[in-house]
Amino acid sequence: MASSGRLIPLALVLLATLGACTTADDARVLQVLNQRGFGRPTQDANRQYYLGIGDQVVIRAAGYPEYSGQSEKLRMDGTVTLADVREVYLNGLTPEEATEVVRKRYEAFVLDSDAFTVEVTSINSKKYYVTGVPPYQPRSLPFLGDTLLIDALTGVMGDENLVDTDCILVIRGDPENPLVIACDYDAVRYEGYSRDNIMIRENDIIYLNPSWIGYITWFVSALLAPLTPLQQLITGTNSIVASSNSFGQQNSFNNNNNNFNNF
Repeated sequence: MASSGRLIPLALVLLATLGACTTADDARVLQVLNQRGFGRPTQDANRQYYLGIGDQVVIRAAGYPEYSGQSEKLRMDGTVTLADVREVYLNGLTPEEATEVVRKRYEAFVLDSDAFTVEVTSINSKKYYVTGVPPYQPRSLPFLGDTLLIDALTGVMGDENLVDTDCILVIRGDPENPLVIACDYDAVRYEGYSRDNIMIRENDIIYLNPSWIGYITWFVSALLAPLTPLQQLITGTNSIVASSNSFGQQNSFNNNNNNFNNF
């Protein structure tokens, strides 16, 4: 009995250890998925801006004109190249964190590295996406912040008869557990019901659900798709024939003119 009493706490410890390992493994798997391009890490630039690939930064350094004014764009590897210190990794950092990194790198070159600051001068990395059943094609749009659903859809919806505006989906989150938010766009536009006029975040995917007309249009387009190459071939052939006839008529007209002049 005593030995079995000692085994129970031991079993509980082992179970807890296994649970901790599973959690750590899951976090590592998500990290690897993000690194390999399966989705992006979820962050909210509306609350705290962070640097991304393609953003432009400028280095300010009061009292150090040889370093101040350096303007660099974050390359695809997340780095910028600065004088003397060379490559500095800034991707994913807030401007304040980037400033601390740059100051640390310049400590060996200046007496007062606190004079250095990193300013963001151009934002190119933040985007959101609009897609749906054809004929809608996926679109990548710049995310400028403080964007509501009605802002995001202005000018991009096209023919609204093809869209189920009562149920537009906003998809966000990590590659494993995305959050899907169904929004009644008609209630926002026609009734002023602002609950569904949600704030868009970067990397959100706005999915335009098709209406029954949209489904019919998509179905007809799918049926006619195999005929498109044939239609293009016929159109091209007709164009060649028309051009040939036009060329023949022009030659005939020139010959007639020559005969008339000879006469």
